[in-house]
Amino acid sequence: MNKKDQMTVENFVSTGMDLETLYACFQDFSKEEIAEVYHNYKAAQIETENGDTLSVNCS
Repeated sequence: MNKKDQMTVENFVSTGMDLETLYACFQDFSKEEIAEVYHNYKAAQIETENGDTLSVNCS
Protein backbone atom coordinates (compact mmCIF):
# COMPACT_ATOMS: atom_id res chain seq x y z
CA MET A 1 0.00 0.00 0.00
CA ASN A 2 1.48 3.32 -1.02
CA LYS A 3 1.22 6.56 0.96
CA LYS A 4 -1.74 7.86 -1.07
CA ASP A 5 -3.69 4.65 -0.44
CA GLN A 6 -2.81 4.80 3.26
CA MET A 7 -4.07 8.37 3.48
CA THR A 8 -7.31 7.34 1.77
CA VAL A 9 -7.88 4.55 4.29
CA GLU A 10 -7.08 6.96 7.15
CA ASN A 11 -9.63 9.38 5.73
CA PHE A 12 -12.30 6.68 5.84
CA VAL A 13 -11.29 5.76 9.41
CA SER A 14 -11.62 9.39 10.43
CA THR A 15 -15.29 9.29 9.37
CA GLY A 16 -15.94 6.50 11.86
CA MET A 17 -15.79 3.48 9.57
CA ASP A 18 -15.15 0.17 11.33
CA LEU A 19 -12.71 -2.51 10.24
CA GLU A 20 -15.28 -4.80 8.61
CA THR A 21 -16.54 -1.96 6.42
CA LEU A 22 -12.98 -1.00 5.51
CA TYR A 23 -12.24 -4.59 4.51
CA ALA A 24 -15.29 -4.55 2.22
CA CYS A 25 -14.37 -1.19 0.68
CA PHE A 26 -10.67 -1.89 0.12
CA GLN A 27 -10.61 -5.46 -1.16
CA ASP A 28 -7.42 -4.84 -3.15
CA PHE A 29 -5.41 -4.61 0.07
CA SER A 30 -4.76 -7.28 2.66
CA LYS A 31 -6.72 -7.21 5.88
CA GLU A 32 -3.40 -6.92 7.73
CA GLU A 33 -2.49 -3.70 5.90
CA ILE A 34 -5.89 -2.17 6.52
CA ALA A 35 -5.88 -3.20 10.19
CA GLU A 36 -2.42 -1.69 10.65
CA VAL A 37 -3.52 1.67 9.21
CA TYR A 38 -6.73 1.53 11.29
CA HIS A 39 -4.96 0.78 14.57
CA ASN A 40 -2.18 3.31 13.95
CA TYR A 41 -4.77 6.01 13.26
CA LYS A 42 -6.81 5.12 16.33
CA ALA A 43 -3.68 5.04 18.54
CA ALA A 44 -2.63 8.49 17.32
CA GLN A 45 -6.15 9.77 17.97
CA ILE A 46 -6.13 8.42 21.54
CA GLU A 47 -2.67 9.92 22.15
CA THR A 48 -3.96 13.31 21.03
CA GLU A 49 -6.98 13.03 23.33
CA ASN A 50 -4.77 12.14 26.30
CA GLY A 51 -3.18 15.53 26.63
CA ASP A 52 -1.24 16.26 23.51
CA THR A 53 -2.82 19.11 21.64
CA LEU A 54 -3.00 19.50 17.93
CA SER A 55 -3.47 22.90 16.40
CA VAL A 56 -4.08 23.46 12.71
CA ASN A 57 -4.13 26.87 11.08
CA CYS A 58 -5.84 26.67 7.71
CA SER A 59 -5.53 30.31 6.80
